[in-house]
Amino acid sequence: TQVDKIIKLIDKTPIKAFGSSMEPFLYDGDLVYFEKVKTKQININDILLIKKGQFFIHRVIYKNDRYFITKGDHNLLSDGRIRPNQVLGKLNKIKRGGNFFKPEDIYSVQSSFYLKEIIRIKKLFEKNKVEYVILKGLPLHFFFEGTHPKRFYADCDILIDKEFFLQVEKILLSQGYKAVDFSLSQQHRSIRSKLSEHSYQKIIQGFPINFDIHLKAVFMMTQLGHLEALYPQKLIDQLSDEFIKTKKVVKINNEPFFILNSKFLILYLALHLFHHNFHGAFRYQFLDKVIRTDLDSRLRGNDKVSGWKIITQKITEYHLENFVYSVFLLLKKYYKTPLPRSFILTMKQWNNETMNRYSQINIFDSEPRILSGINRFRNLFFLSPNHLWRKILVFLNPEVIYALFFVLKKKLFYFLKAVLKNH
Repeated sequence: TQVDKIIKLIDKTPIKAFGSSMEPFLYDGDLVYFEKVKTKQININDILLIKKGQFFIHRVIYKNDRYFITKGDHNLLSDGRIRPNQVLGKLNKIKRGGNFFKPEDIYSVQSSFYLKEIIRIKKLFEKNKVEYVILKGLPLHFFFEGTHPKRFYADCDILIDKEFFLQVEKILLSQGYKAVDFSLSQQHRSIRSKLSEHSYQKIIQGFPINFDIHLKAVFMMTQLGHLEALYPQKLIDQLSDEFIKTKKVVKINNEPFFILNSKFLILYLALHLFHHNFHGAFRYQFLDKVIRTDLDSRLRGNDKVSGWKIITQKITEYHLENFVYSVFLLLKKYYKTPLPRSFILTMKQWNNETMNRYSQINIFDSEPRILSGINRFRNLFFLSPNHLWRKILVFLNPEVIYALFFVLKKKLFYFLKAVLKNH
C-alpha cells in the first residue's frame, strides 16, 4: 500500500510540504525529511507525519499514555486524537532554497534574536528608570524550562507603571518599532477610551519581534476599554500595583529580569487563559510547569501550603473565582497538575453549574478573531462577579454598542456572501 511504501522509504526520501497549515515554520514546497521513532520518544512540539484519512504534517500539542493531539501552527482546529499507529515519522531535517537545517536550529535562531532584543529594550527601560515587570514571554520560558523553546514565541507582555507610558513609547519608536492598531475600524478608534494595552512590532532578520505594553493587569477586553459594569476598575488598578510592587528578580544567562512573584504569576497565567476563552494547550502546559517547578519543587512543607493560601486569598480578595475556577479544573483534567488538597477543597466552595460548563471546553482548538471576541464578551458577562442589574448597564457603553453593531454587520456580510455563492 501507499502507507507501507512511505514507511519503508521514510528514512531515505524527502517529502514535499504542501499547504499553509504549518506556516511560518514550514512553507509550501519545503522538502522535509522524517525518521522512524518509537512512541515513547515523541514529545510535545515534535512535528509528525501522520496518516489519518489523509497525510498531513502537524505539531504535537498534547500527549498522554494513549494518544496524541496534533495541530497545524496556522490552523484554528486541532486534528483530534492521533493513535500511535497513525504516526509514520518525526521531522528530522528541512531543505529550503538549497539549505538544510534541523527544526531546533530554527527555534534557536529565532529565540536568540528575540531574547537579545528583549534584553536590549529592558536595559533601555532600566536606564530610564521605568517601573516594569515581565508578565509572560520568552524570558519566563528560559527561566522555567532552562533551554530554547521548541516553538516560535510571538510576543513579550510587559506591565509598566502608566506614568511611564510616553517614555516607553518613545523608546520603542526610537528603536524602529511601529505601533500596531487593533481597532475594529476608524470609527471605533475615534470613540475608544484610553487603552490599557499597546502593541509594537519590528522585523529583525525576517522574524517579527512583538512587545505588548500593559498599563493594567489586563484580562478582560482590551478593545472595549474599561468595562466597569462587569468588573471594578478599582480592583484592576490595585492588582496592577501589587504585580509591580511584589515583582522578583531572576537571572537568565547572568542577565537580571523582573518577573511576577510565583503566586501572582500563577494567578496571572490563569487569568490569561480566561482571556483566551480557556483555549491554548501550550498555555496550560506552561502554567503546569510553573506550578510544578516553583511551588512543588522549590517550596517545601509549610511554605508550599502558605503559597497556595496566598493565591486563594488573592483570588477571593479580587473576586476572580469565576474567571479562574475552570482553568484549574482543566489543569487537573489534562495535566494532572499537583494542586494541594486544601486548594481543591476551596475550589469546591466556588463550584457552580455555570463555571463547571467551561471545564468541558476543548482546550486544543482556537477561534476566529470575531468569534473569539464574541465569546470573550459572553464569558465576561456571565462570569462577572457583579450583580445582574449592574452587568446589564454594560450595554449602555458606547464602545460595546459599536462593537455589537460591527459584529452584526460582519455576520450579515458573511451570510449574504454565502447565499450569493450558493446561487
